[in-house]
Amino acid sequence: MQALFRTAFPIMGTTASVHVNDAISSEYFNAVVHDVRIELERLEEIFSVYRDTSEISRINAGTLHHLDSSAEVIEVLDACAWLEQASNGAFSIRRSTKESAIDPSGFVKGWAAERTAQKLTEAGLLHWYLGVGGDFVLRGGLDADTPWSIGIADPRDASQLVATVDAMNGAIATSGTSERGTHIWDPRSGTAANEFLSVTVTGPSLTWADAYATTVFVMGEPGLQWIQQFEGYDVLPVRATY
Repeated sequence: MQALFRTAFPIMGTTASVHVNDAISSEYFNAVVHDVRIELERLEEIFSVYRDTSEISRINAGTLHHLDSSAEVIEVLDACAWLEQASNGAFSIRRSTKESAIDPSGFVKGWAAERTAQKLTEAGLLHWYLGVGGDFVLRGGLDADTPWSIGIADPRDASQLVATVDAMNGAIATSGTSERGTHIWDPRSGTAANEFLSVTVTGPSLTWADAYATTVFVMGEPGLQWIQQFEGYDVLPVRATY
């Protein structure tokens, strides 16, 4: 069974998808998707490290002090600072301890998707999910009796699945190498993290599921124990070696 309405569009260097299974008109669905897209584009403009006009680029260029940035940037930087401390430096918005430039992309995608998903709730929709890359916010199931079923792609072969997650509500986030290649770095050593090929985390909040997935990916095996302190979150790693 498929959702009544679904669409996808490019954003943040990846693809966003919106699936809705409510009895609404196509015009209303398109209007809601428009609001979702505008919000994601607005947040991308604030946080992109590839746009000179973004607040993050201006902070890195020294033309904007981080304390003078928007409330959204301060919220993200505060959360990242907490996670850096909680992970003993395994998570950081810097590629290595020797670099001064910040890049909160490892946190922002999940945070932005969860924040934007509020548009769907505010629109009065009951059965929907929003996906951005490998991150998903799920609400209400496909219907009152049927959970959403989200496949987790095998990072060794994207045409295959390593697991399927069935959930009525919650979040699913995957960090790994399948979509963008090697791009997750251990800031403690300045080298690429390579113990896992992917890490999927499920839980109540996409913001933290995504952040924890990235952190566990960097930590490797010790991360599987580390994440157990956060109630409601489960982890599925795909190891680089057997």
